[in-house]
Amino acid sequence: MTSIPPVIELRQYTLHPGQRDVLIALFEREFVEPQEAAGLRVVGTFRDLDDPDRYVWLRGFADMAKRPAALAAFYDGPVWQRHRTAANATMVDSDDVLLLRAVNPQAQVGPAGVVTATICPLGAGAPDALVSQFDRLVRPQWLAAGADWLVGFVTDTAPNNYPRLPVREGESAIVWLSGFADEAAQRRHAEQLAAQPEWAAWRTHLAAAPQTLRLAPTARSAIAPAFIGRPGDFDFLVGRWAVRNRRLKARHVGSTDWDEFDAVNQAWTHLNGSVSVDEIAFTTRGFSGCTMRTLDLATGRWAIHWINSRVGRLEPPVHGGFCGDRGEFYGDDLDEGRPVTVRFLWERLGADRARWTQAFALSGGAWETNWVMEMTRIA
Repeated sequence: MTSIPPVIELRQYTLHPGQRDVLIALFEREFVEPQEAAGLRVVGTFRDLDDPDRYVWLRGFADMAKRPAALAAFYDGPVWQRHRTAANATMVDSDDVLLLRAVNPQAQVGPAGVVTATICPLGAGAPDALVSQFDRLVRPQWLAAGADWLVGFVTDTAPNNYPRLPVREGESAIVWLSGFADEAAQRRHAEQLAAQPEWAAWRTHLAAAPQTLRLAPTARSAIAPAFIGRPGDFDFLVGRWAVRNRRLKARHVGSTDWDEFDAVNQAWTHLNGSVSVDEIAFTTRGFSGCTMRTLDLATGRWAIHWINSRVGRLEPPVHGGFCGDRGEFYGDDLDEGRPVTVRFLWERLGADRARWTQAFALSGGAWETNWVMEMTRIA
């Protein structure tokens, strides 16, 4: 878990087209450690999933009194002076900044594949009553709908004590961050929450509709996915494998009747481990399959596509990565016309064994494992 400093800047940068990855690379190479050394906390750095030209990040402080000296130490220091021209050249606007204080000073956040920042504008009233109502009525529903964690903030009413960097003063808002395993989990959460009367009732007290930022952590974000994709993740699969399959005969009906059969799998790796391809032959079942895995080096996420020889179509991908020797990958698909969420699990069980497991979940339903491959290396 990652602790949240008592004072936070929520910074939204609008960038010139095509410049976001340029800024992220510069930021993560040059600006993280120098800010930490100056007494700042880089809590999270994100790509906006809905705006390719927006970069969002969170910077924290031990308290407001220490903020001016910490910022001056960084912005007057040699690292920013050396790289500021290159950084500023990527930006159209960097002044969209909310200065926030944590509702719970002991708040912590966990890993997340997707983070949402929900910004709720308030009127003239004090936010404390709304925060209390949110905690009592909405927070339980928010977490029950599938958020992995939630932390709340309110705008800090103290004057901006470092005027060289503007903030949105005179605004009052409640902001909370939520973490989700992936985009599919966040979409399911939004659908379930929309049906909750407590959430609808609470929103009527706001000055305007909430704004939700859907954010993907960058490679060096302190709020990072638990499961990260890296080059070479699937190099363990290179070679030839004997595969024992157990596949559920009927899905979504509570069946415990399994079909068992053998297969042979051959796998290769390409582009320094960022592409993995395998072909599996189900000789006794009269078909074969091909899997293509590609790693997005910028986001650290694998995309896995399946091709069935009977169809010849690239199926919708699942996305994810590894934590240790376990990989988790999620996506959305149709199963005989029904929308399902798909989960692949990969387990690396030493040099000569591996296990792949597939599960589906209908909307609002539990996971049902429907296919397991036990793999033993042949060569």
